[in-house]
This record gives sequence, C-alpha cells and structure tokens, in this order.
Amino acid sequence: MCVKLVASEYVPLGFEIVIGNTNVEMGQIWNLWWNVRLTDDPEGWDSEIRSINEIQGRLGGLSIDQRLVRAQMAEFCRLHPLFPQSIDILCKEIGDDHFSIPSKMGCEGRGLLESLGYHEDGSLNGQRRDTLMQYVKSLKKWLRQGQARTPTEFKVFGFLGRSTLNKTAFVEKVVHAIDPDEASVAPLRTLAKEICVKVCGDFDTLDRPFNCFRCIPEEAFIPKCQCCYSMFLDACLLCIGTPCEKKSMLDEFRRFIEENILAYSVAISSWLNEAQLRYIAWPKNTRYVSEDNVLRIAEKIDSSLGERNEVKEWLTACLLKTIRENHRWHKRTELIDAFSEATRFRELRQ
Repeated sequence: MCVKLVASEYVPLGFEIVIGNTNVEMGQIWNLWWNVRLTDDPEGWDSEIRSINEIQGRLGGLSIDQRLVRAQMAEFCRLHPLFPQSIDILCKEIGDDHFSIPSKMGCEGRGLLESLGYHEDGSLNGQRRDTLMQYVKSLKKWLRQGQARTPTEFKVFGFLGRSTLNKTAFVEKVVHAIDPDEASVAPLRTLAKEICVKVCGDFDTLDRPFNCFRCIPEEAFIPKCQCCYSMFLDACLLCIGTPCEKKSMLDEFRRFIEENILAYSVAISSWLNEAQLRYIAWPKNTRYVSEDNVLRIAEKIDSSLGERNEVKEWLTACLLKTIRENHRWHKRTELIDAFSEATRFRELRQ
C-alpha cells in the first residue's frame, strides 16, 4: 500500500489521517488546529474552531488538493522565514483550488506533509537558498539606499535603520559572508555570534531571534529546524541597527511580525466579510506596513482568492483563524487586539 490520505468520510473534522507508511505500524493522525491551540484535545477548541469544523462537515467530501492546502496551513508559523509570503502562497492555492507549492511554512504541522513525501531534502535546500538570496538582495539594496518593496526588504531596512559608516561596514561584512549555496548553518552562526558579541555583549538570555544561539550548537551542520538561518541573520541585523538596546531589538522583531499579522488578518477578513478595507483606521505609527501597503496586500489577497464559493470561504476562515491566533498562547497583548472587529469572520453561508 502506498502512503495516502484516508478517505475524507472516515476522518474526524479538524484532523487528518495518513495510512500506508511502512515506518509505522498503524495509521497516523494529525490535529490540524495544533498551531492555534497547542493541544490535541478537541475539548480545548473554542467556539470559532467548532463553527469552522461544522462548516467543513456541511461541505461533503473535499478534494485531495483542498485537504493538502489545509494540511499546509496547519504548518503555518509566523516565526518561519517564509512569513508573510507563506500567507500569499496559501491564498493563491485556495483561489486556484490547487496544492501547487509544497513550501515548508513552519514546524507545527509535525510531519504531516513529510509523511506524504513532501519537504524532501532537495526542496528544503532550494527554499533555504531562496531565503538567503532574498536577504542578500535586501542588504545590497539597503547599502545603495534603495526603496524597500518586499517584506524581506521592509524587515531588513527596519532592523538596520538609517545608514551610518559603522553600520555599512558591518552590513558589507555580512553580505560578503552569506553563501546561499552553503548548506551548513555553522558559518552563519559563527558570523552572527561574532557580530552580536562585539556590538551587544551578553545576549544569552534574550528571546527570539537570539534563542537560536542556545538551541543550535556551534558544530551544527544542517539542523532540522530551517528557521535558524534567518534567525541568526535577524539577530545580527538587530544588533547592528539597535546596538546595546536589548528591549528595542526584541520590540522591533515582534513589531515586524505583529504589523504583518494585522495587515493580512484585516485583508483576509475584508474578503470574507465583503467589507471595504478603506474604512478601517490604520495605526499611524506603523514601521513595517504602511496604510498604502495594507491596501496593496488586500488587493493581492482579493485577486488571489478570486470568486467566492463555500469551500474557499471555509479554507479562508481556517486561514484567518490560524494566522490571527498562531503563537498567541503566551497571552501577551499585541497590535491586533485593538482591531477585533476588523479581523473577525462573520457566520459563513449555511
């Protein structure tokens, strides 16, 4: 028997089941809401998740493509280097009704797509290379004082701040050292630690992105977690841009994530609710996503999702719930908390 998804009529709502894996004695079951609630117990699901599951139950059988898109959504992590482009990919796949880009979006899918043969070494190496290339292009653009246009560019420009001679010297060193074809993370870790220690001194107790120095050993070659490549670079850029201001560095890292989470949540909610995004009062003090950028994101989301139907609405509601609440178990107040009405989803069509 080949590895395959169990027929949908036998799979509980909110879960996925794979059979045929010769490495395990029985079939494997995955909770698709793990990256939202951090529990496998359905009793821990809230009323929104139950409502979304009920909508799925009324749809009847789902196609393999639709189930794979939902499985990829269950991987989503806002700390992953593909964020926020990962949301664009998911919206395009929902709109096209086709699972076409099996990109790794986080570790929280806990091996579901891997069990089906996706995320093999070749694709992961290509994704790592693309990520590092984006950083190199963004850093070179910052050096020539260009205008940020992509999410990676906004991150790099925001972390580094205004150009100075000292910053330029550090950034040139980083650009020279990055080799997208180098699979080992060890050279990047060594470079990042050298710069962070020189600029910031002690950072061992700091939260993300600095925690990767604690969990990835110096002799690591190709770590299981692909996030560390971008985490080391982010830590390095934060130290260069805001030297010796530890609280400010962590605030910048969180701010990039929170502004993008809010922007995409608002854009997706507006599609679900058929609402006009222009009537939302966007915060005036944003640093990574301007009001104009929010409108561009919304236009892209609307174009990707296309004409509405019941399956699209269900998948998009799953996506909104996922990106809005991923990594919110820490209970810390975030930017999105002030926009609950603008990021909700209404009761979907019956």
